[in-house]
Amino acid sequence: MARKYSNEFKVMIEELLQSGQSVSSVSKEYSLNGSMIRKWRKFYEHSVDFREKLVLTEDQKHIKLLERELRNIKLERDIFKKGGKHLLRERQVRYHFILSHKEVFPVGKMCNCMQVSKSAFYNWLKTRHVNKEKSSLTYLKHKILEIFNDSNQVYDSKRIQKSLERENINYSRSYISFLMNKMGIKSVLRKKYIVTTDSNHSYKTEDNILDRKFYSAQLGEKRVSDITYIRIAKQWYYLTIILDLADRQILAWTLSDDITTENTIYKTWLLARKRKPISKNHIFHSDRGVQYASNVMKMIFTKNNKITQSMSRKANCWDNAVAESFFKTLKYEGVYRYKFSSFLQANFVIKRYIEWYNTKRLHSALDYRTPLIRTYSKILFGSK
Repeated sequence: MARKYSNEFKVMIEELLQSGQSVSSVSKEYSLNGSMIRKWRKFYEHSVDFREKLVLTEDQKHIKLLERELRNIKLERDIFKKGGKHLLRERQVRYHFILSHKEVFPVGKMCNCMQVSKSAFYNWLKTRHVNKEKSSLTYLKHKILEIFNDSNQVYDSKRIQKSLERENINYSRSYISFLMNKMGIKSVLRKKYIVTTDSNHSYKTEDNILDRKFYSAQLGEKRVSDITYIRIAKQWYYLTIILDLADRQILAWTLSDDITTENTIYKTWLLARKRKPISKNHIFHSDRGVQYASNVMKMIFTKNNKITQSMSRKANCWDNAVAESFFKTLKYEGVYRYKFSSFLQANFVIKRYIEWYNTKRLHSALDYRTPLIRTYSKILFGSK
């Protein structure tokens, strides 16, 4: 039950403060809450009688409301500065952030910012040490198998270890590899990658402006593209992609039954431009293939002052290593696991894989984050 204090007692407290004593010393001496003492002081400035109700004018009420809103905005800003990087992480990670900052920020406000309910956080707080199964070998094997199957049996021990770390389950990579061997599970095997560029043409080629600088701090600043072969039944089809180097997302892709410029890079370029804008001083890099050197693409690039076209040196696949690497990953993690009997089947498998690649696959080049998280990180924090 809340204690009640007389008017005389409150006046005495205020007089002690006016005599030079601090709020903390008075609160300790009389076992009072510091915020309550400050509230009494504010009231005392208007009237020495605490029994009189303080009446605010409409302007004072409006100012008080604005001050409260400003405090909330500043508080949310400070919380997002500290914990914004955790917003798209698993609930366990957000719970740990709230727990480690509960002495700094109000729990309720942090729960709102982290998009978790206050009751769920306190329930986690009570039960996080109760379930001993989480530290058991049985549970660890279950999690390894769950992550492995969720990755469509693609993840190796390194990526499974990083996924476990995100759930606050910390084991060495060698131990995860040891358990995977005992469980009889392993990532799908790589197959040989075949270079498909046709650079024997009469069109003018461009210099290697990108020069293997595959990092970009800004979305839409640098993009790479390539074309590869996909076998469907007894026919070859052609997959074209455009990838943004800032977040490694596949922005656009097309699958066509011919290798003409119009049905490969031209169509893919239009899709990419619809989905995300390019920056000023945009660099578009590719190999020296005839599709990229064609008059159609030259016209697009030369008419736009924002775009600089860049091409790999002849017979040097390392100059376009990011796009080449994606195709190798796509093929050994996805395409080579199927024998496509129809265009629709191949299109469905590739679409599903690219969606997973963009939103869920952990990338070593992104410090084992997904392209989607990297995208939001770029939007929220710029070049961080």
